[in-house]
Amino acid sequence: MNFSNILKFSLLSASFLISGLVSAQSETMRAFENKVALFKNDTVWTRSNKPTLLLVPFEPMMYKSSIDRSIGQTDGTTYKQIVGNFRTGLDNLLFIETDAKYRVIRMLVDDEDRRKDLYTIYGKSGKDYRILPVEVEEAPKKVNLPKLKKRKPEDEKPHGTTMKNGQIVSENDGKERFMARTITDSSLFNYLHGKYGSVLYVFVNQFDVGPMAGLDFRAFEGDEYQREIKVHYSIYTHGFEIYSGVAKTYFSSMVNSQKEIIVENMPDLARQIATSIPVMIEGEIGK
Repeated sequence: MNFSNILKFSLLSASFLISGLVSAQSETMRAFENKVALFKNDTVWTRSNKPTLLLVPFEPMMYKSSIDRSIGQTDGTTYKQIVGNFRTGLDNLLFIETDAKYRVIRMLVDDEDRRKDLYTIYGKSGKDYRILPVEVEEAPKKVNLPKLKKRKPEDEKPHGTTMKNGQIVSENDGKERFMARTITDSSLFNYLHGKYGSVLYVFVNQFDVGPMAGLDFRAFEGDEYQREIKVHYSIYTHGFEIYSGVAKTYFSSMVNSQKEIIVENMPDLARQIATSIPVMIEGEIGK
């Protein structure tokens, strides 16, 4: 690797490291290597001639919304059309955001063969709902205070749906969760790499849109309040989870045009996701 390539690699790696500090995410920091790729120090090394990224859109059933009536009435669209518009819109924006750096393979295209492969991907992967890490604020300066009696640690609050005394009981521990992607059949990566040459994968796992979390009920008394779009996603290299987390953006409840929501707000979601995609270097692995 000559000096100019070394400099380029250093700058790209530094940029990725800095961007990774922006938002709270679940991140895997282990090294990984196989015949296709090596992941180490936030960089993917591959022998492929051109870095190839495969985009996997969210399943229609993973669209979660509480504002479809408002936006559907504005645009005169059905639920199925709304899901399709947001699904396609985000996929288009992710392609625009990543196309300059990678050879991008899109699965959401009008092609029967790719459609079958897309549903094969869905069938060989699963859902893993994890607690979203909270951003740690800087610790305040130490102040001497009178000693207090230590409280016994409280038992962890239950979460989820269980059976108690023959009844279905749902409990919520109040912690924010997001959906990460799990791969249930590891042969999936060999199949996709053999067919498409893919080395990196961006899975959009879930798409949520509705009132911003934590709003006081009084916020709904007026005509305007803040809404939130939250996209759950995972990034894999060949058989290895690199990164999983969420991207968020906010917009006014006065905005009900799907086109305006996509054009004005969703490019930021694509940028957030793209900053989590590692640098990819071509050539001999690790050299």
